[in-house]
Amino acid sequence: MSFELKIRELISDNYSGSAAILEKIIKSIHTYLNGQDLNTEYLRENLLKVTTHFPDLAVLHHFLQQFFDLLDELESKSLSHERAVKKIEHFIDDYNHEWNESIGKAAEKMERIIHFQGKRVLLHSNSSTIHVLFEHLANHNIFPSVYQTMSGPVFEGKLQARALSDLGCKVHFINEAAIGRFISEIDFAVVGADNVFTDGFTNKIGTYPIALVCREAAKPFYVISDSRKRSPIDFSTRTNAIFEPQAPKSELWTNPPGAITPVNYYFEFTPKELVTACFFEDAWWDLTKK
Repeated sequence: MSFELKIRELISDNYSGSAAILEKIIKSIHTYLNGQDLNTEYLRENLLKVTTHFPDLAVLHHFLQQFFDLLDELESKSLSHERAVKKIEHFIDDYNHEWNESIGKAAEKMERIIHFQGKRVLLHSNSSTIHVLFEHLANHNIFPSVYQTMSGPVFEGKLQARALSDLGCKVHFINEAAIGRFISEIDFAVVGADNVFTDGFTNKIGTYPIALVCREAAKPFYVISDSRKRSPIDFSTRTNAIFEPQAPKSELWTNPPGAITPVNYYFEFTPKELVTACFFEDAWWDLTKK
């Protein structure tokens, strides 16, 4: 598949979490490097389409900002194609090594502090960070019982349910709208994040109501992330209340009557007051302590 086709396919991906989207971006860059001479302007132009389509996925912007800095450096030097490609490949290898390690460290930190053995854990959507956490648990012979939401409107929760069952977890697959019915059966909830602000975090739509139900039922609600996603600002200070383009209306209703307008978004903000603790590779925040 060509580089441009990979970019178009990536932009239409509404199943993967931000880390998985980033992995696809990196694969698309490798496809480009293996296929033709390096044209930094063309490469930048196509990758900018991804950041425009996913304006609030912090890991994408973190990687691409550094990658575009590298392209600026390459443009200022007269390097051979081979040397320029090697520089890009070394950058990607170093970046992957650093941040794959970081996600693993966040999982290790959480496992040391939160007791997972024999617990019933509520999960939402499909997150590479959650996959890493449960791989870490499985490597330590810990297999919690999972309550996995289906995560409408595209039901990407099925992908996470399958991945965790393959690791050896018993998985209950549920509709997130029925969380009130199941909350008494779970011990705590764990979700990933796309951005962590000083006043809360953004994640897949449906996260906020799950956090509200957890508070009402006095069940802990945990967030796991890596430090790339931390922002020094309040979400409330942002001028754009809608922080993403609308998702396809047809996912909610194909050919609705003229007076009906489907409104479809994938992400929402959850305030920190609903979060029990947040775990990163370099720190953890106990948000129950004022």
